Amino acid sequence: MDSLTERSIALLRRDGRASFSDLARKLNTSRVSVATRLNPLFESGALRVFAAVHPRLIGLTMLAHLSIRATGPTKNLAQNLAQLESPVFVSEANGKYQIIAELHAESLTQLQRDVHLIREMPGVVDIDIMLYERILSSLFLGEEPRAVTQHFDRFDLQLMELLQRDGRIGYAELGELVGLSASAARSRVARRIESDAMRIGVVRGRTELNAELVFGFGFNRGGDQAPLVAHLKAHPCIECLAQTGGRYDLVATLAFGTQPEFLELFDAVREMAGVRTAECWIHARISLERFHHSTHRLAQAGE
Repeated sequence: MDSLTERSIALLRRDGRASFSDLARKLNTSRVSVATRLNPLFESGALRVFAAVHPRLIGLTMLAHLSIRATGPTKNLAQNLAQLESPVFVSEANGKYQIIAELHAESLTQLQRDVHLIREMPGVVDIDIMLYERILSSLFLGEEPRAVTQHFDRFDLQLMELLQRDGRIGYAELGELVGLSASAARSRVARRIESDAMRIGVVRGRTELNAELVFGFGFNRGGDQAPLVAHLKAHPCIECLAQTGGRYDLVATLAFGTQPEFLELFDAVREMAGVRTAECWIHARISLERFHHSTHRLAQAGE
């Protein structure tokens, strides 16, 4: 991709509903230049726009990172794991662990149930579990809100459900689908974005034609972790950063276009004074990336 395409995508990651005219104005180019680059990517599925809601705000209080040791072929194992309710990310990886998964569950009981089911799957040898203490950055979401008690009425829930499926749906259509005016739908969406309950951004589709080097990182700090966190959150390749309890203090996912980009970051973080250890693994084949969460827990809580 050329520089203009990459810069357009970077802006859409922060605001997935930005118009081509808005993008062109910020990039000092023409609307046609932006449209001719982005339209084919949207039409092919290489780019998708949708809303992401912070999981803890909709009742998913247990967030966990699983590193799974397995024997034999792993493709079917990864696909079977992806069929469970709580996984939102599953990949086949290299190194000590053959499967990496992220689980979002509404309770420790649900998390333990799914971990038990995974342990019983053919080929699974062992599972190393880390709990997320706090999400510091998640794709275009940013840091999770510290106030996790927000009130959502039925209109909010319906709007969130629709935007999780299509983040660029028009406000007039949104309003018609939920029984509101276009201006009321717009103001409600803006309020949820301003409160950090929801963000709308672009995600690149994982395809063989749009191959990226997706790496996982695990860090243990030897001092103040603030410089490392700031460096990672500011990096254009960051997809997820979480403070964890387990064998690492921080876990991150970054997607690089080239190997030199990866090496530049890896060398930089290893030289930081606050980093005691830095390890990495490559997500060789991603079987599941699920960004949509049902809001039924909030609906039930409001009944």
